[in-house]
Amino acid sequence: MKDRINFSKAFLPCAIISLVLIVSGVVGLFVRGINFGIDFKPGMIEEVEISNAAGIEEVRDALSAFGGVSVKKIGGADSSFYQIRSGISEGDDDSQITDALNAKYGAANVSVQKTDFIGSSMSASLARNSILLLLGTMVLIWLYATVRFHWDFALGAIIALIHDIFIMFTFIIWSQLEFSTTVLAAVLTIVGYSINATVVILDRVRYNLPLMEVKKFGEILDQSLTDTLTRSIITTATTFFAVLALYIFTTGSIKDFALAMMVGLLSGFYSSIFISSGFINLTRRNWKPEFGFHHALPKKPAQTVVVG
Repeated sequence: MKDRINFSKAFLPCAIISLVLIVSGVVGLFVRGINFGIDFKPGMIEEVEISNAAGIEEVRDALSAFGGVSVKKIGGADSSFYQIRSGISEGDDDSQITDALNAKYGAANVSVQKTDFIGSSMSASLARNSILLLLGTMVLIWLYATVRFHWDFALGAIIALIHDIFIMFTFIIWSQLEFSTTVLAAVLTIVGYSINATVVILDRVRYNLPLMEVKKFGEILDQSLTDTLTRSIITTATTFFAVLALYIFTTGSIKDFALAMMVGLLSGFYSSIFISSGFINLTRRNWKPEFGFHHALPKKPAQTVVVG
């Protein structure tokens, strides 16, 4: 076996750090709120080409008289396309935005490429279904981990997933990253990625359990985490660099997806090692070797005594 790294010493400090981060996210929810995209709130979204605009700040200034309007550039630095979001509902006068742009840049230089409306009932339904989808995913993962391992292993894995979701939302809240269906897809992707990393560690724990003659369960966790550390680093790093390339070379919603994924990848790597393992170590603090996971420690072979 490899030289054992004493991960268990960091379980409590890491739990405290995570708790502080999550509490800051809860505070941020009331202070700053979530920057919901048009998918989760009623309003209008327009894609407009403005051929003679000096830049995004100038376009924002031209629409400053309208409350709750956000402007985002679509494409590269030389692009003349802008995405404009407002709280205008279907049936209202949706020409106000276009009239303001025509007055600023001239009607010949402004071309509306696409206009979409999201109703309040549709946005509320989408938000509700997204929450149900996330909860359903967690329940299925818990059932799978319980059947394959043990209830405390399964609960530790679920706590790690909840931790990752809270950490991602803490980042989304404080960075004011627009929460759209694309970012939601990143959250669900991390849920699947994180449980995969956790299952690898738990599987190693199950493998080591009947093989190691130790007095504390934390030693089995330390050995299992040490055994899988290289694999965890390589898997996370290769995925992280692929997502980093997406973040650097793309724009718009894919860039937001990549940013949320990078945060989730780091959180998933951290939680698989320190959060889920820390919880399991807590539940098995009174563990005795004879009450192992599936098997007792293997008995030593009987000594053969040769007489005369």
